[in-house]
Parts: sequence; structure tokens; C-alpha cells
Amino acid sequence: MGKIRQRVLTPAILCALLIPTLLQGQKFYRDDPIRTLPAPLAVGEMRNRNLDEVVDFFLESAHWTPRAATPAGEVNTLGEVPDSAWFTNRHAYRRLTRDELQRGAGNRNEPVPPFTVVGGKAEGISPGFRMRDSAGRMYFVKSDPLSNPEMATAADVIVSKFLWAIGYNTPENYIIYPHLEDFRLADDATTMGPYGRDRKMTWSDFEAIVGNIPHYEGDAFRIMASLAVAGKPVGPFRYSGTRSDDPNDIVPHENRRDLRGLFVIAAWLNHTDAKANNSLDTVVEEEGLRYVRHYLIDFASALGSDSDRPKDARLGHKFMLPTPSEALGRILALGFYAPKWERVHFPSIPAVGHLEAEAFEPERWKSDYPNPAFLSRLPDDEYWGAKQVLAFSDDDIRAIVEWGRFSDPRAVDYLTATLAARRDKIGRTFFSKVLPLDNFRIENGELHFDDLAVQYNFRSVEQYTMRWSRLDNGTGRHEVLVGTSTKLPIDTAGAPAGTYFAALIKSTKVPAQTVTVYIRKEQSAFSVVGIDRTWSRQTEVINTGN
Repeated sequence: MGKIRQRVLTPAILCALLIPTLLQGQKFYRDDPIRTLPAPLAVGEMRNRNLDEVVDFFLESAHWTPRAATPAGEVNTLGEVPDSAWFTNRHAYRRLTRDELQRGAGNRNEPVPPFTVVGGKAEGISPGFRMRDSAGRMYFVKSDPLSNPEMATAADVIVSKFLWAIGYNTPENYIIYPHLEDFRLADDATTMGPYGRDRKMTWSDFEAIVGNIPHYEGDAFRIMASLAVAGKPVGPFRYSGTRSDDPNDIVPHENRRDLRGLFVIAAWLNHTDAKANNSLDTVVEEEGLRYVRHYLIDFASALGSDSDRPKDARLGHKFMLPTPSEALGRILALGFYAPKWERVHFPSIPAVGHLEAEAFEPERWKSDYPNPAFLSRLPDDEYWGAKQVLAFSDDDIRAIVEWGRFSDPRAVDYLTATLAARRDKIGRTFFSKVLPLDNFRIENGELHFDDLAVQYNFRSVEQYTMRWSRLDNGTGRHEVLVGTSTKLPIDTAGAPAGTYFAALIKSTKVPAQTVTVYIRKEQSAFSVVGIDRTWSRQTEVINTGN
């Protein structure tokens, strides 16, 4: 049945589990590995829950140390994340075309004028407004700071397309250049005042918002319009715990591989604002079934942008609130020591902001404040995230970066080169922490696989040792077989269908790094059904077998 079934237990199955069964210790089931989760359970009425951002900041900032090592949940027997309402495998599983990469979550709903403004926010660090287009579609609108035209809007669009291409749910984000005469004010439009209270919005309020947006030739101004996602919003999800009113949400979020591995992806894209309030749950209905879909939203503080200004050089290297050791280090340094990130020179390209690859240290990267899922990650979670990042070639990166619609071609060149360099640092870092063997398959009676570290030119070919065994799927016992090469042992030829075998592959340089590959004899072939990985962490050997 595998790990993944921990999240799809219906009441009937739970009752059945109260009865002793001989299958209790079974490692694999006939449907392993699961690529797509079964249909979710229906949800009832759900309330929109709010999360106080200030409270969240201080509560999470108090917990900055790594969490206890707990194997990831919501993974199949291959260690992969199955398709679900959280994640859909895309570019790393099936290479997307250039058009698909640029389309992202969608490009057929670009807002069409005239626009009706239904609400605004003239205060705060990110003034914006809500509008409906001529087709009645709702959009959330954001803009760039006057000091850095194109920076925040490009970051929002570019990062949304990268995250969608990887597999996350994101909104459709569009960059458009309207004029003031394209807008009218709804009779019931409201705006948020300085104390968080709504009041009737006036045309002067809207003009004040537009006045703080960079303008272009012909008095056009540039905005990023994010199409409202499908379904009824019910608030953000947290990066820890579960949502009690969602019967499908039973894997603690800090243990989800798609959220733990997001650390690596966020580090690549410098999405330091990866926090609960930049997520959104919505209740959607498909074929009469109501369930919760989970989105990542709001990426204006990614890449070199911090939404209303270029990103401070410290962000991505340190938490906003210093840890006690960091505070003490500053006092002891007395200003005589400047870390590498303080000495980096950023490009003089306003649309790029502050993004670099020279001082980037993937394993030490930090979000603005501690994220429980990021702190719970293990090397196999990082490995999964690194595979998602390394799936993007230089041309793939450029295809998405071009969608930022930069007026300065240097911005496209710089961002493409910088993201490629950060990508390669991620591969070298996280592919060294485990044995990076993948894409296992049986061809012509032999076990084949790819060494990703070699494939991406991070190191030369390495030697491995191999040991074959027959697996008793009911007890988990291994019977060692004759055979130390990639060729299938002779015992596999006469074995009946349904027999399981295992190949233990070990690094000769780092013996604690191993991969055990499980194969099942079918009627006329063999299929790879499971992967276990081990690695060393100081003197401790970790095993994340299913």
C-alpha cells in the first residue's frame, strides 16, 4: 500500500484496519508506485480563515533551528510527489515546450478594457487595487515602485511561471499597459484607510494610486493583473500542522515533500517571502465534488525585488529578526568583518533589482523569517527540489524570463545567466548530499540508471558496488543472491510474476550514501516499484525507506 495511503484512508478503511491482517507488514502493493492520488473526499462548508501576519512573523521567528529528522510524507514508493490538489508533476516529469513554459497557468485571460475598479489600497508598502475587466473577470492589481520600473511586476510574473512549470498551483499573472481613461470606478468601490478600515473609494483615491506607478510613452502605465483563482477562497494554509476542516489534509504540512522541497526552489528564485500569507486555499467543485485546492500566490518579493524596493543584500542570507548567535556575532565583529554577501556588487539595471549568484550559498539560504517546512527538510527532500530546478535548461530559463517584458534587453541576459548560475550551485550542493542516481529502468535484462551529478557535469563518473537480493514483500526479509553487476541475477528469470527483487547500490567514496532499487517481476517484464535512500549526517546514518 505504501506511504501515500496514509492520507487517503476513508472511514471504511479505518474500520477495516481494526481487524488484524496478514498484510500489515507488506511493503509494496500492486498499484505502487502511485502517480496520482485518488479522488479527494468531499468537503462541507468551510469558513475563510485569516492569519495575522505580524503574529505569524513573531511566532515563527522564535523557532529558527532545524527540526527533528522525520521522513517526508505525501510521497510514493519512488520518493516522488504524486499529483494532487497541492502539486502536479510537470517540467521535471515531462519536458514542457517553450510555449507551455511561457503560458504558465494560462495566457488566454489577459484583461480586456474597459476596467471597473471595485476596491483599492492606497496605503502600505504595496499600493494596489482590484478590478473587473469587460468580461467580468476579477483581477488583483499590483505595480512597480517609481525607483525601479518593471522590477516587481516582472518578478511576480516570472516566478509564477517557474513555480507552475514545476508543479505548484499559481494564479494567471499578466503585465499590461493601460491608460487612465481605460478605467471607471464602481459605485460601491471601497478602499482601505490608514487604520485598516474600509471607506468609500473616490476617483481621487484611484488617481493617487496611479500617480505612484511608473508611466511610459503616451501616458500608459504598467501594472501586473493577477486573475482571481478558481473556487471560493477560504484563507491561507500554514507551513505546519493540518487544516481540521479539510478531511483530505492529514499529512502535517511541515512533513510534505512538496513544501519541504520548496526550500530549494525558493532559494533558486530568491523567493524570500515564502510564508503562509502568500498562499491561498480555495474550495473548487469538479463533477459535483467539492474539495480544497492549494495555491502559492504573490511573488513580487522574489528574484531581486522586495516589492517596493530592490531587495536588501541581507535578505536571503539572514532572517529579518536576527537569531541570538547572529546578534552576538555582530557585537563581537565590531564592524571589522563584512561577509561576502555584503561585498557583492549588483548590476545597474533598475528592472533587475538586487539578485546575484556569486555569494549565493544554497544550503544556507533563508526566507525572510523561519518556515517550518523548510526547517524540517532532509537531504532527500532537497534532492527532490534540486531535480525540479535542474530540469530547466538555459533556454528554458530565458523563455520564462522573457515574459517579464523588460524594455532593457540586459535584464533578460542578466537574469538568465544569474538563475543558471544559481541552478548549478544548487545541483552541486544537493546532489552531493545523497547518491544522485535516478531514472531507474530495466532494459535487456539489465538495470540502468542516470547519475545526475555526472549528467549535469558536476563531477566525473564514480564507481559503485551493487548487491542483489530477493525481497519477501510480506516480512521485509532479504535473501542475498549471486550477482554484483547491473545485470539481473539468474534467479530472476525463473521467478513467478509478483516476485520482488532489490539492488543495493553503494558509493565507494561515501559508503553511507546508498540507493536500494526495488523491482517487481511482471508477466513478461520487470517494473521499478520503489527506491530507498540513505545518507550520512555527521555520524548518524539516515534511512528513509518506505
